[in-house]
Amino acid sequence: MKSISIETLQIDPGDAVERIKDFIISSCTRDGVVVPISGGLDSSVVATLCVAALGKAKVTGLQLPEKQGNPDAEYYANMLAKHLDITSVRIDISPMLKAFGTYSYILSYFPTRRWKERLVRRFMTSAEGESNYVRVLNGQGDTLIRKGLASFFTKQRVRLVAAYSYAEKNNLQVVGCAHKSEELTGLCVKYGIDDAADLMPIGHLYRTQIMQLAQTLGIPGEILERTPNPDIIPGITDKYQDVLGVTAENVDLVLYALENQFPESEIAEATGVAEDGVARIVELYRVAKRNSEHAKKVED
Repeated sequence: MKSISIETLQIDPGDAVERIKDFIISSCTRDGVVVPISGGLDSSVVATLCVAALGKAKVTGLQLPEKQGNPDAEYYANMLAKHLDITSVRIDISPMLKAFGTYSYILSYFPTRRWKERLVRRFMTSAEGESNYVRVLNGQGDTLIRKGLASFFTKQRVRLVAAYSYAEKNNLQVVGCAHKSEELTGLCVKYGIDDAADLMPIGHLYRTQIMQLAQTLGIPGEILERTPNPDIIPGITDKYQDVLGVTAENVDLVLYALENQFPESEIAEATGVAEDGVARIVELYRVAKRNSEHAKKVED
């Protein structure tokens, strides 16, 4: 049986950078681009690629904080903007979220972030030991959990509205930061800030491969060391480990196996990922695939 390891996902990062730069240059049809930056790996790589392709004068970093967000995000986003020497614009989306009722969810009434994080971690798993996140994506889960995730997802969708409002006022294009690992597992919010954009320069890459680009591009080490933190759900500091119980690297191995038609019964042995972890990823992969085939279909 053919085995799959991290080496299987190795790319030529220098060549990939040049191809992505060409894509950005050919796709930019306005005065420049705006990149929503959170100081995480994905947005840092995308912003750096845009600067390499278009020059810093044509790239704006857009910070979209809200009052329940992780303050670390602003620290790292400012670090990136300074590193790239790009204009950084800050729009607080808290008033918009309040108008949508996002802060009326019960979690908002807990006095400290630590209490919110403890409560989220407590309810991420159902009484049956299943991921409540996956259950909601699958059309299941109780009312309390559904309302909670709806309020969290609203944050990413409002960020998308704010990004496009800013872009259109300034004749810019929005650049998205979603990648294959997120799209194939549904771990980016549908119609959210990462899922919808004018340009999606890293959508064809796994997160493991984006890390390879980051090292080639000279992204600051502090940013490279950050966990994949979505900054919309308190207590979720690593969306792969906390939702699936599997590291990001192992998620990529299983996704590669699925995309390359490995029999599901052989994936655990081929990748070295525990069978229960493979099962969780396969389930989410199926749910995400179904949810991406949007239901707006007309029968012939």
